[in-house]
Amino acid sequence: MKGDPRMRQLKRIIVAHDLGAGGETALKSALALANRCGAALRLVHVVERLDAYQRISHPLTAPYTLEEIARKTGVKLQELVESPELTGLEVEYEVRKGKPFVELIIAGRAWLADLIVVGGPSVTEEPFLGSTNERILRKALVPVMVAKQPLSIEAKTFLVPTDFSSCARRAAEEAIMLAKSFSARVVFFHVLDLNPSYRIAYAHELGVSVSSLPPSPEELEPEWEGFLSDLPLENVAWEKFTEEGQAAAAIVRQATQVKADMIVIGTHGRSGLPHVLLGSVAEKVARTASIPVLTIRPEVFQFELP
Repeated sequence: MKGDPRMRQLKRIIVAHDLGAGGETALKSALALANRCGAALRLVHVVERLDAYQRISHPLTAPYTLEEIARKTGVKLQELVESPELTGLEVEYEVRKGKPFVELIIAGRAWLADLIVVGGPSVTEEPFLGSTNERILRKALVPVMVAKQPLSIEAKTFLVPTDFSSCARRAAEEAIMLAKSFSARVVFFHVLDLNPSYRIAYAHELGVSVSSLPPSPEELEPEWEGFLSDLPLENVAWEKFTEEGQAAAAIVRQATQVKADMIVIGTHGRSGLPHVLLGSVAEKVARTASIPVLTIRPEVFQFELP
């Protein structure tokens, strides 16, 4: 079986900590993983350019220099590192200056991190689209978890949407690794999208022959067999489902139905086919799901910093 071995040995987790509710959620989720997988944590806070950072993060305080803000932030992070909740774990912190999504990705590269965890906004807070989290999800070379609520250390169900592509297989491998660490089950889920409008719009440009009818669940059995055959499913409880609908909405709905604790999803899949899971679907799921969403990029993706 092929795949990236790093996440199956989850050893280093970057926690994007904004010293607010999002950072607290990210830290709690990372703690659940660290306690189960024995990983080390690095809390990273990014101080933005003074005019933007001062206005957003310190609107009622006297102006500080960038260095003063970084120093005060370091003191708060040190207090977190020394808190009772982190006793017994390998935890360190870092304060960086610059664009948050760029600095978090650089921090991950420099530390050879296996995962970046960010706290997502709630439904009532700022939109996910165009946010730091979305940019990290799109650009990071390592898996990214977006958590709007903390991942439970007693997590029992991991939902894995699949379009049967190699990237979906990699996401499945990571989900199985986590399920074994948590003694949990894996639910594989495929959506038959009956209205993939882009498929018709771009079929000519892609040089793809488009069938007028989607495959039936019975016709997908060979796909299911091929997808599942090489996965390390020994000693793991698992189920599979196929459902018709709009991909992102169906995935979020299925997560609720099976009481999933996390969604593990690939960010690139097939295009121009009746059964599709695109990166845009992963972003929509991360944007709308209330539970943590772990996104897995394909190995061929390369990100160049601006």
